[in-house]
Amino acid sequence: MTTTSSRAPIAAVAELPSAVELLQQLIRFDTSNPPGQERECAVWLKSLLDDHGIENQILHPRGKPDRCSVVARIEGRGDAPPLLLQGHIDVVTVHGQRWSRDPFGGEIADGCIWGRGAVDMKGGVTMMLHAMLRAHQSEVPPPGDIILAALADEELGGRSGAAFLVQEHPHLFDGVEHALGELGGFTVHARGRRFYPIMVAEKHICRIRVKFLGSGGHGSQIHRDTALTRAARAVRRMERRHPPFKLVDATRAMLEAMAEEMSITEAMALRMAMKPNTAGVALGLMGDRVGRMLEPMLRDTINPTIIEGGLQENAVPSEVEVLLDCRLLPGSNQSDIVREVLAVVGENAEIKVERYEDGPPTVDMALMPYLSNLLEKADPGSKAIPYMVAGGTDAKWFHKIGIDTYGFTPMRLPPNIEFMELFHGEDERIPIDALKFGCALMYEAVSGYRG
Repeated sequence: MTTTSSRAPIAAVAELPSAVELLQQLIRFDTSNPPGQERECAVWLKSLLDDHGIENQILHPRGKPDRCSVVARIEGRGDAPPLLLQGHIDVVTVHGQRWSRDPFGGEIADGCIWGRGAVDMKGGVTMMLHAMLRAHQSEVPPPGDIILAALADEELGGRSGAAFLVQEHPHLFDGVEHALGELGGFTVHARGRRFYPIMVAEKHICRIRVKFLGSGGHGSQIHRDTALTRAARAVRRMERRHPPFKLVDATRAMLEAMAEEMSITEAMALRMAMKPNTAGVALGLMGDRVGRMLEPMLRDTINPTIIEGGLQENAVPSEVEVLLDCRLLPGSNQSDIVREVLAVVGENAEIKVERYEDGPPTVDMALMPYLSNLLEKADPGSKAIPYMVAGGTDAKWFHKIGIDTYGFTPMRLPPNIEFMELFHGEDERIPIDALKFGCALMYEAVSGYRG
């Protein structure tokens, strides 16, 4: 459903706001998902775009008026295909976390903007929005149209955001071949080198519910084989047993690119990681920081995230359920991960797959040279590399209408800030210099894109 649409007159163009101001305002909208409630943020975005004379509209699924996305478009010179900038405005919850600052305050301290969404991904949306506003004011329009999609619901799968737009409004993206999205272009410091991963692939998502049954009864009695103790033993086994190592094309390309920049010894370790029988040893040789980043790219993962069971404190439950978040490499499938889970939990447990979503295939790689050149020119001595993200993004939905998404929200980060540790965690923040770096490169990317 479309709620509003407009093209404001060019005479109404307002002064270009700073990236810092844009991000602070975005953070101050609590769009925690669940429940989402992106409407207030979307209305603010629409008003801003209206003030700058940019065609835009708010859309939401029928019956869900609070799950709003914004799609905006500026015209290019007409000799290149349109480029999509897609990012989400919902964020994960802060419930149960201990923040040192207001997670929805957008405070500035220690050279950073603090708040939920600073990196995931209102910081990236700020880069896209700022680039669109700047391109619209430029005397030289970009080669082709630029489309901005500020999306709802990515954190819980995107069905009320990107999926809704792709299924109900695919015409908004006619002619689009490529998109820039989240999870790419940030600095990774490894052994004195600076790498900039660009996301070209992502894992599949599988959510599994495991039900454990056991003896139950009064809490004053002795119970030796309860559902809860069975669940605890299974969770402990998950920590010790992992799916086997596998090498996919995107990870091979990343490791080969990194090896070219490393010493002989370091390159040997990276090449060892390409072989399933030596990958474990290789990860140990690389050290905790690099090894922790690479391991999810080399195997499927199974993580318990929620335990449900028991109704009162003096009764031992006879039934306990554990929810598993499983991420699968391209080439793995639902039956593969179910088999792995069964091997851990045993035949006495009941398994139900609650959600399975294929990730998109590896992109066509056509934009890698272009995006790599932008990053390497902006940070001389660095190396841009392709990589596969361990999680999932809205790229999977846009792939269904033929759009390849590259992870490109550039951030030049100091060695003491590790990008992935800020995701979904306490005290999420982005250095102001990194935000400005990203805005500059995003503008360059849209200004020079020719398909």
